[in-house]
Amino acid sequence: MTAKSKPRHVVVVGGGLAGLAAAECIARTYPQQFRVTVLEAKRTAGGRAGSFSDPVSLETVDYCQHVAMGCCTNLLGLLDRAGLSGAMQRHQSLTFFHPDFPSSEFRPSRWLPAPLHLATVIGKLNYLDRKQKREIRRGLWKLIRTPSRQLDDVVALDWLRSQRQSEPSIRSFWDVILTSALGEHSQHTSMAAARKVVVDGFAAARGASDVLIPDRPLATLFGHDLVAAVSKLGVQVRCGVMVQAITTAADQRASVRTRDGQCIDADHVVSAVPWHAIRSLLGDAMIAAAIPNLASFDTIPASPISGIHLWFDRPITDRPHAVLVGSLTQWLFRQPFSTAGTISGRSSGSGRRQRFPGWSKLLTSSATETKSEHYYQVVISGSHPMSGSSKEEMVAQVLSELTAVFPATQTATLLRHRVVTDPKSVFSIRPAVERLRPPPCPALAKLSWLCLAGDWTRTGWPATMEGAVISGIQAASCIFETVGLPSIAADPGLKRGWLANLVTKH
Repeated sequence: MTAKSKPRHVVVVGGGLAGLAAAECIARTYPQQFRVTVLEAKRTAGGRAGSFSDPVSLETVDYCQHVAMGCCTNLLGLLDRAGLSGAMQRHQSLTFFHPDFPSSEFRPSRWLPAPLHLATVIGKLNYLDRKQKREIRRGLWKLIRTPSRQLDDVVALDWLRSQRQSEPSIRSFWDVILTSALGEHSQHTSMAAARKVVVDGFAAARGASDVLIPDRPLATLFGHDLVAAVSKLGVQVRCGVMVQAITTAADQRASVRTRDGQCIDADHVVSAVPWHAIRSLLGDAMIAAAIPNLASFDTIPASPISGIHLWFDRPITDRPHAVLVGSLTQWLFRQPFSTAGTISGRSSGSGRRQRFPGWSKLLTSSATETKSEHYYQVVISGSHPMSGSSKEEMVAQVLSELTAVFPATQTATLLRHRVVTDPKSVFSIRPAVERLRPPPCPALAKLSWLCLAGDWTRTGWPATMEGAVISGIQAASCIFETVGLPSIAADPGLKRGWLANLVTKH
């Protein structure tokens, strides 16, 4: 590119983490060669990592609590470059709660080398008997020693049973870990994806399993702070712009048509929308012909995630988070940043309060009463036996389960609640789905200007924030290669120690 050449225009469709990561990578790596425009349909960027405004407290609440792990080096790198390295609270342990046993702390050793740093952890899970602990340790060792390529077409449940994992062990250990991380149960999920979670997320390096929780609402972290940092690089982020189609212009260049009739010409386009929305954008005949498996993206199954938002009149626990075993409730989070404080001069919800037990009993509250609110969120991933139940029935079940492990729930007053379920929260990572996930440039030979991004593309990761960021980097690198610029690679992850390298089969 000569000094007088105009920068090539890159249009990123979708302002979620994948789109913002692609834009950041392009603008940071080659600021003189490209100008970048991000188009986001919603009023705030961030995609599925979003928030809503609670009408009572007027505070911002995340639709669903997002959690990262210490192994998510590309996400953490993006935040660090944006000056947001302190935006994630790091927790080095998890606490598991079972209604019939004392709580169990999951804290890897800080002095034993990986993967031996997990050696004592299983033994501290009080709800497992000796036989279960032995078979789980045996299963973990076998998984570490099994190359991922041997598990590509294997369903997790089938593999676990073949390794003599009992049904109680699968239910109380493997499914607890895998459903939280993958959004899917072992009877559906790919064992290769399960291995990714276990090896990279727990066994490969110390610090990999650390839990990182945003210290501010997602709409603030991604929709404002990250956008502000990306904008400083020269990226134009336009929210509230609905893209109707990505088409091929007469000169074989790309054209992005918005819902209001605007046509935006581009030298390159990154489609960073979910798998279930991409076919409607790429309806152009030339694009469809260049991506012969485009229709197959519609067949990728989805997995739901529910966030149950609870406002109490007093704390039920001071723990920042907890994992519940043997229950509908999977995770409980206490708001890690300042949220609902004192609300004066207005009533809660419909002006009624609900107490548990017998929480359906309605108590009239004064419209002038001042209340101190304490917010918690329960997260339930994947389909479950109560998927067809009413929201009230789900909340009643959750409250019963919370009372069993946090007795303070018994005397707390539930001021109000809200249940938010996204039926297409993540793609269901099954063996057949892995074969459908496209590379960042699926039509490179015919349409070199088109790239795909999103956690559902071929990142080597399941549906996570880390996978989304990796996909953005891959799409950016694909653009660099098409114009003859040196490509870049995503961060390979935490460095494995000598012992982990020695015993882990790749």
